[in-house]
Amino acid sequence: MENSWRKIHRNDSDFMKGRRGDHLLIPFECDYCIFLKLRGNNPDPSIPKDELLMACIRRMNLDAFWSRERKTVELNADRAERQIYLSELVGLRGPFIQEGCLPDFDHCAYEVAIEILLYSRQPGRHNKAYTQFDTIRHLRATYSNYVRASPQSNKVTTSLGDFNGNYQRLVPDDCGSLFFKRFMDGLKRRMGQDWRPNLAFPIPLLLKVLDYSESEINSDLPDIEKHLWIVFTAYIAISYVISLRGPEGFLLDLAGLRRHWKEDGAVLVIALLGKIKGEHHDLAHLIPCAPITESGINLRMILKRLINEKEKVNLKYGPAISDISGSPLTTRQLNEMLHEALFHCFEEDRSLFPQKVVNRDLIPQYFQIFRSLRRSSDTRALEKKIDTKDIEVVNRWRTVEEAKGKRPSRPMYQHYAQFELLLDPFIRYTSKM
Repeated sequence: MENSWRKIHRNDSDFMKGRRGDHLLIPFECDYCIFLKLRGNNPDPSIPKDELLMACIRRMNLDAFWSRERKTVELNADRAERQIYLSELVGLRGPFIQEGCLPDFDHCAYEVAIEILLYSRQPGRHNKAYTQFDTIRHLRATYSNYVRASPQSNKVTTSLGDFNGNYQRLVPDDCGSLFFKRFMDGLKRRMGQDWRPNLAFPIPLLLKVLDYSESEINSDLPDIEKHLWIVFTAYIAISYVISLRGPEGFLLDLAGLRRHWKEDGAVLVIALLGKIKGEHHDLAHLIPCAPITESGINLRMILKRLINEKEKVNLKYGPAISDISGSPLTTRQLNEMLHEALFHCFEEDRSLFPQKVVNRDLIPQYFQIFRSLRRSSDTRALEKKIDTKDIEVVNRWRTVEEAKGKRPSRPMYQHYAQFELLLDPFIRYTSKM
């Protein structure tokens, strides 16, 4: 079993044995008992699958043990021994009585835990030796979603209600067991979290990306490719200036842009169609915006060119972030175009990039349209000392929260009923971008 054991373990020497008192903090079962529950027979060392399953079970138990600090375990064990000693002074046997055995089936989601361990040993995105914790933990959510939708959870509805009419459904989910919680805590402590967030664009780099896009538009590329670069430029500019996350930029509505377009208006109106995270109504979101930003991004020209380009191919309605046939572009397509521009910029001037981007292979890891543009906008707002209240107005759909004097959680139509009151915060914000 040693070979399979090492396939599952990292830093094996720290986990080769449990500590005194670990079993007092989790509902512990030995490896063989768990194997018998899962397979219905005893393990056969000559069968590779049995060997691997036993290694997974041992790893699972040790992770559950190591969910608590060593000092916590030792102090808890010392206190338990003291209680037994004190009970013996008066002829008692101690209060630690176990009534019966644990169930003879998988009542703690052992199988889900084993799947998570096996998943962790597959090549990951950032490391070829393992998949990081933040990825493998989603298997728990997948199983829990299934449980909530299964017949056994919906034959009888059990819920808790409060005086405001809010209900919390209760379902029999094995992943809610104490053992499984301890296992996930220990697994997280052992593996750690390799968090690599998307970086914000330094403004010179963002402008360089837009310059590259302009050069592609003015080149001798086929019309179908020029069309894509015109759309790409609009997506990058809008998402950055009005602080949109990746999926929100795809909501740019062509008909709304045309309907609210004014050639010489002091304010641009950006129309986003659909539901944005944190809102409760499907509306056409009208967002006022400065025509030209302080960093030199000419939104009026970029959007006017987009509208004209769409008219050339007889597109007047539907998503503006689309190809020449009107089909919506995907995140992958826009990311590929972004990375093409960034690769060019990297070869031309590496000083534009943050220090941690030491080679071009790291560019896709640190720059993605999903969050880089939003982080760039937020960073620029702090750099330009934009008032916190203006930032909160622009980012009002970021999350649904209680107001608490900061960001109100109310339907968006209440804001649009007072559109003129929102104009100044948006202009102050977008003009600084």
